[in-house]
Amino acid sequence: MTVAITQQALSQAVEQGEGIAHLLPHQAHTLHLLGVPASAIANPLTPEQEATLAHIHRLNVEEFKRACPTPEAMIEAAYDERHPPYLRLPIQHELAEGMRHCFPDLKPAGVDSQGRGVYRLSDLANALGASEDELHDLAEQHGMQNTLNDSDVTPIH
Repeated sequence: MTVAITQQALSQAVEQGEGIAHLLPHQAHTLHLLGVPASAIANPLTPEQEATLAHIHRLNVEEFKRACPTPEAMIEAAYDERHPPYLRLPIQHELAEGMRHCFPDLKPAGVDSQGRGVYRLSDLANALGASEDELHDLAEQHGMQNTLNDSDVTPIH
């Protein structure tokens, strides 16, 4: 089944870090970012287009790698929207899998506007054997204090 490329479908694929039709995730991202109309996307891409998109992809990967000198920095980069979703979302998925594996009893209390699980600070502190104050201080040290009081959360239970 051939998938038609529309602006809406392209935008959705980019948000989900996926490819669409004959486009790989990085190609879809770059074409969307450049504002190329869906009707102007050739199938197949010309060799020049493929080379240009591959070059931009390499630059994105290099920039992402520079942002990730440590595991902590990689986690921060995975949630930094300056990086393309196709690079960030696989790491976010692995982090969520790790949370479910290491803390099977820890359940999100809600979801944010992007559908990511949001946890109560008290539940995290309990699971980690730390105090809420310690976690709050750690969040501030890493510039994450705004995520502690995010009002854009839909409660689950």
